[in-house]
Parts: sequence; C-alpha cells; structure tokens
Amino acid sequence: MYILGIHDNHDASAALMKDGEIIAAAQEERFTGLKGDYGYPKKAVEFCLGFAGIASKDLDCVALSGKFVNPALTYIKRNVNFSVSDWVEEQEKFWKPLKFENKEIKYYDIFKDRNFKFDRYYDYSGILSGYMISRDMHEFLSRRIRYISKTLNIPKDKVLLTNHEANHKSYALFSSRFRREPILILTCEGMGDDYNATVSVYKDGNIKTLCEMKENALGNIYQYVTLILGMKPDQHEYKVMGLAPYSNEYEASKAYKIFKKILKVDGLEVKFDQKPKDLYFTLRDGLKDCRFDGIAGGLQLFLEETLCYWTANCINHTGIKKVVIGGGVAQNIKAVKSISELDGVSDIFVPPAAGDTSNSIGACYNAVYQFSIKDYSAQAAIKPLNNIYLGPSFKRNEIEDQIKNYGLANKFNIKKGITNTTLAQILKEGKIIALMRGRMEFGLRSLGNRSILADPSNPLTVDKINRKIKFRDFWMPFTPSMLDYRANDYIKNPKNLYSPFMTMAFDSREENRGVFPAAMHPADKTVRPQITERDKNPEYYALIEEFQKLTGNGVILNTSLNLHGKPVALGPKDAIDIFLNSKLDALIMEDYLIDRE
Repeated sequence: MYILGIHDNHDASAALMKDGEIIAAAQEERFTGLKGDYGYPKKAVEFCLGFAGIASKDLDCVALSGKFVNPALTYIKRNVNFSVSDWVEEQEKFWKPLKFENKEIKYYDIFKDRNFKFDRYYDYSGILSGYMISRDMHEFLSRRIRYISKTLNIPKDKVLLTNHEANHKSYALFSSRFRREPILILTCEGMGDDYNATVSVYKDGNIKTLCEMKENALGNIYQYVTLILGMKPDQHEYKVMGLAPYSNEYEASKAYKIFKKILKVDGLEVKFDQKPKDLYFTLRDGLKDCRFDGIAGGLQLFLEETLCYWTANCINHTGIKKVVIGGGVAQNIKAVKSISELDGVSDIFVPPAAGDTSNSIGACYNAVYQFSIKDYSAQAAIKPLNNIYLGPSFKRNEIEDQIKNYGLANKFNIKKGITNTTLAQILKEGKIIALMRGRMEFGLRSLGNRSILADPSNPLTVDKINRKIKFRDFWMPFTPSMLDYRANDYIKNPKNLYSPFMTMAFDSREENRGVFPAAMHPADKTVRPQITERDKNPEYYALIEEFQKLTGNGVILNTSLNLHGKPVALGPKDAIDIFLNSKLDALIMEDYLIDRE
C-alpha cells in the first residue's frame, strides 16, 4: 500500500509511506529556495513518487492534512514573504482596527500590491475576502482537493482529508519506538483545525482523546513575543529560547509576572485566567518596561512551568508515565528537558520537526492508523521513524556537472576519493567544513548529511561560524553529534532517553565541558545532542570514529548547511552557493573535496 501525505500550509511538505513505513519525505522549501514555503508541494510530491519509482495512479491514498487552511495567507505566502515590519503592519492595520475599533478590514487588500512571491498553483478567485473567513476556507478546501485530484490524475475519493491535530498525535505516537504499553500523547501548538492542544491515551490499538482545548495560548504568546523582540514569528522562536538563559533572575521575574496573569492550568486544560482583549497588544504594552533578555527569560520560565504542571496533571490523571509530544511547542527543547526531568516521566519522545512541517508524515501515519481499524495486531506493520534521511541524494555526474558549471577547478584545489580519515584530519586541523553526502535530512536539523562540521574543542569556533559562515545571532549555541557509547561521557542522561534527532536537551558533564565548549549553550551549558548510532548513518558514524582516533574525543560540532534565513541545502548547487558565499574552509560533496586553500 502506498500513501502519499501532503501538507500544503506553511512549511509545506510531502511524504510517501509504503506498507506502513515512511520511505521518502521532503519540504518544498528545499526545492524552491523559499524558507517556509506555502501551498501545494509540487516538487516534493514529484520527488517522493520518483524515489519510489511509481506513478500517481499507483497510490492507494492521498492523505491531505488540514481542513481549515487560510487562502489569503497561502496566496501571499505570509511566512515566506513577510519581514518583521510586515508582521507589525498586520497587527496595526488589520487586528487593531478589528479588535479595538470594530472595523472590518480586508486582509488581502493590505498586502496585495507588494512585491511578493504569490502562490500560483491553487485557484484563489473570489476567496481572498478576509483573514479567517469560514466560507472562504470551506471553498478553498474543495479547490485544494479538486486541484490535487486533477494534478495527480486520481479520483477525488482517493483523497483522504486528515485532521491537523490528529496528524500531530499520529506522528508523535507512531514515529516513536513506543507501542503496546499505554502511552500518553500530548499536542500543543498555536492553531490547528479545531483546537490548539490535546491530551490523549494510546492503548490496545486505540487513540482515545481525553481533552481538547482552544485556549492553550502558549504557542501564540511565544509567537507574539518573538515579534515584540524584533524577530520573525513562526521562524525565530528558537532564537528567543536561545536568548533566555542569558537573563538574570531579577529581569526574568519582571516579565514572568506579565505572562503569569494570562494563563492557568486547570486539571487537563490550559486556559485563560485573565483573558486579554488582544494578546499581541497586551503583551507589547505590558512588557514595555522589561529588558529584552528578561522578556526571553521570563517567557521561557513561564512556558516550562506551565507545561510541566500540565504534563504532571495528565500523568496523575491517567497513571501513564511514557509520554510523546507533538505540535509546534514541542520544538522548544528546553521545555521538553524540564518535562523529561519530572519524577512522573519514565520515558519521553519528541519526533523530529514536531511542528506543522511534519504533518505530511503525520497524515500518512493517521491514514494507516484509520485503515488498521484501531486493531493493535493490524498496526504491527506501522514502522517507527528509524531515521530522517528521507530526501534526495545526488550522483557523481551531477556533482561533477555543478563543479564545471561554477568553474571551481580554476579557483580551488579539488580532490576525488576523499575518505573519512582525511575528513577527520581536516577537522583536527581546526578547519570548518561543509559536508553534503547521502540522502538529505527531513526537518529542521541536519544530522550529518547536509551539515557544517568543526572540532568543538575550540571555543573561538562559535564566533567564526557566526560571523563568517552562518551570519547569525551571536548568542545562539551550536550542537554536537556524539557516538552513542560515548554519550554518557558528555551529557547527563539518567533516564537513558532516546535522542538521535536533536529534539532533546540535557545538562553537560562538568568534568568534560572542555572537550566540546563550542557545541553547548554558552550561558547554561546545556546540550542538544545527536546521539549517533551506526545503523542509522554508518558513514557519518565512521567519520566521528576517525575523529576520535585522532583526538580521543567522540564528539564533533554539527550545524545545518545553510546561510542564515535560507533553507538547508538540497544538493550540490546549493552546497556550492553556500561555500562561495561564506568563509567555509572546505566543501565535501560525496567523496569530492573542494579546499579553499
């Protein structure tokens, strides 16, 4: 059975499942170069079908994620095109008149004359009248299904509409290694089809929902604070999280008091305590006397405290200690760290790219769960997500063609047949290298196939990567990839939590911090590791082993192969562009080495 999953909202993606196993998945942004791209993921769909060597007629089902997709936001590709000033203008020109002056403003009219990259796939005629107009979204759903049916040349009854929140649940559950024992499933995000947070239990092949809520505004609060701090919502929340540990307790407590008034935990629910007329303007005005780092610190403290209290209540209510979490808020790894440290949690799993990016994979898992008729024995074929190397790979001739197109042989020293031993030696020499080999990773984290790598023992490496390569904010930490059998030398993981995807955070071991100071958070010394396993990526594992032979250290610095604000590299063309537009010391594409010296 082939199931194609399609997510056509922001961070659009496609995934292909064969007989219960995800075999291919990619985000549309990697093909278009538009970070967070919206709309029908045409290139990603084509890749998935091409990888499997099938035609659309061979599909048994197309699982489409989400009923209520906003046509206005999709058409203008909001997250792709908006600058920080556009986000502020949306608040001032649309939400403020609507909330405070009772004026109806046509959302699309504010931005229709901008020099944006508009979506050209779906039909938007007559359905751009507002922001969240129900009739527009219902009509848009019909047009989305019609377009997919026509484009893939399949009957409409093959298109299965899947619920947004249920996709998060299914992804968090079935991508995990957990199965038969009762499992607690939590989702938390800014906005779904009907709810923004859920509490469910998986037992005997059935997902039973215990609580659904619409007032869990944790994701919305984090989003608005990101904007208030001058960064892009829906993209830069991780920067606020990274900034938070630099705050002192006094500054953080001032901002914390503002957030604490808004929400409360009541049993299985997170709901408004003192509901503001509008979140953004209330937060903007309430935080005006708070310092920027204190705002980040207070927000993170509030988020962690609320999520921990909520999770503890859910565990006490259900008696279930194994937890999986999905939805955008699950990407806050510091909050997940706090949850994982609760006495009531015996084990926890957060899947890679837990936000809407992965709803194509979630739609596949949701569909196959429905086809299993909620029978546990029938669900035995639903395989966990063993790795996320689910994208394209590139052949030697494709790499050679790009080397010729860019005329690199006239500018750099190029060698073929490069081994991991050579790469490890280059890292030991203190060089910062880009590595593009094997299949591209799905999601937000590069795990050794589209990565920038360095020796983490030199703390000056952080400054060099930030200023000369990634061009990103100075306070942001980098992350380590470490050999599985050496992980306990570097991090404190008393519950032996599974962390192959950089979705978990841990405290570092004081005695070994000198081994990798460039790959931990400078302020609080926490670590977001990729604990590598040989069977998941033998080539990358072997590279770290070679580095260990030379240095004695089984850990290297690993960050994504991209420039700030751009998607992670797809293939050789992107990798070369990044190399030429940065101060990387070397670029490795499969076994080709391009050395700047």
